[in-house]
Amino acid sequence: MHITSEALLDALRNQGLRITAARRAVCSIIAERHSEHLTAASILDAVQANPDAAADQSTVYRTLDALESSGLLVHSHLGHGAAVYHLASEAAHQHIVCSRCGATAAVPAGGLSEWLDDLRRHTGFEVDPTHFAVTGLCPNCAR
Repeated sequence: MHITSEALLDALRNQGLRITAARRAVCSIIAERHSEHLTAASILDAVQANPDAAADQSTVYRTLDALESSGLLVHSHLGHGAAVYHLASEAAHQHIVCSRCGATAAVPAGGLSEWLDDLRRHTGFEVDPTHFAVTGLCPNCAR
């Protein structure tokens, strides 16, 4: 399911935030590029490419935080780089990242249930597998 920029803006309104040109631009970019994992820097670059939506880094981060707290956006860490953001409506997935070439793939979170059950049994933790990446070598680098 795809979330529209209007739905994202409604979430900001519900948190009492003013809807500025910069926030409109951030929400538009997130909605338009919903299939991508976007960093705050890539969102800021795209916003700044629009001369009508002057935004600074703090506006982007505050907007991302508000959307995340509304439950519409999630962030993940794909190794040592900046956090990436994507819509929460996208299917929950675990990232796997090649530690040599940086190739990234997504594994449906449902496929991890046995591993998560084992972690829960041994540690008592309720793990959120979508927040972090598992690293290793992709098939090309493993050769």
